[in-house]
Amino acid sequence: MNLDTTIKLGGLELRTPLLTGSGTFGYGDEFKTVMDYSALGGIVTKSISPQPRPGNPPPRICETGGGGIINSIGLANPGVDGFLADKVGCLPIGQTRVFLSVVGDSVEDFVTVVDKLESVAGVDGYEINVSCPNVRHGGLSLGGDKDAVKAIVSAVRSTTHRFVSVKLTPHHPAVEPMAEAAVKAGADALTLTNTLIGMAIDVEKRKPLLGTVTGGYSGPPLKPVALAMVWRAAQAVDVPIWASGGIVNGLDGIEFLLAGATCLQLGSVLFADPYAPGRVLREMEEYCLRHRVTKLTDLIGKLEPRR
Repeated sequence: MNLDTTIKLGGLELRTPLLTGSGTFGYGDEFKTVMDYSALGGIVTKSISPQPRPGNPPPRICETGGGGIINSIGLANPGVDGFLADKVGCLPIGQTRVFLSVVGDSVEDFVTVVDKLESVAGVDGYEINVSCPNVRHGGLSLGGDKDAVKAIVSAVRSTTHRFVSVKLTPHHPAVEPMAEAAVKAGADALTLTNTLIGMAIDVEKRKPLLGTVTGGYSGPPLKPVALAMVWRAAQAVDVPIWASGGIVNGLDGIEFLLAGATCLQLGSVLFADPYAPGRVLREMEEYCLRHRVTKLTDLIGKLEPRR
């Protein structure tokens, strides 16, 4: 049996539903010798801001129990001009779909970055990050404000005709109003979800393990939270949802498809296993073979009620 793994995002066709999660893949240069792009539908780059960001003080990342990690990178990046000068050549344009992650502290910031990135040929779209939990400005304050999300998305939409996904926060008590606001403002898709705020302590030294004390919690423990957000958003809006949070194997991916996701972002798993996309895709194919599924899209939103 041949499984059809293709996914349609508006006018874009992706060979598989698998994407890389922003912040876990850089701009493609670190993975170019190990990544099998045939298993990927696309990449989402590290976030790009108007000005260079040095990031947070170290230590910036630590492991926690259950396979989780907490990071406090602080959206370190060379800024949009530095990206255009030094990083565009790293992008795997022509090998897979490329979506650039954009971050800012204001509506004007997002517009400035997207406007400059429009000059990069071969880019397929943007992921608008309004929800990072480990920066001092913007981040959760923007992502938790429905009017701010609407204003950012509207302004970005008027700046580009490319595909736009909006990355929402798991910290807002109700995802539905935020999802609806983003879609009404012109979002083509939603990314759910970003990291949770987390903390870890070295009890022997009685000190936090991160330089900023708290950071963004990700990995397998985040999956139930992300799964619920994907399912709730899928009931509220009719756009593709990019699932992000704790996907480490094929059955995780199947769960998110059943809950209503269209694409699946692999994030923290890439730190431990840069070959994960190929393995995850094979495991999804094995599931489909067992259940006589011939198209992955036939699974999207097909969660059945318990009786």
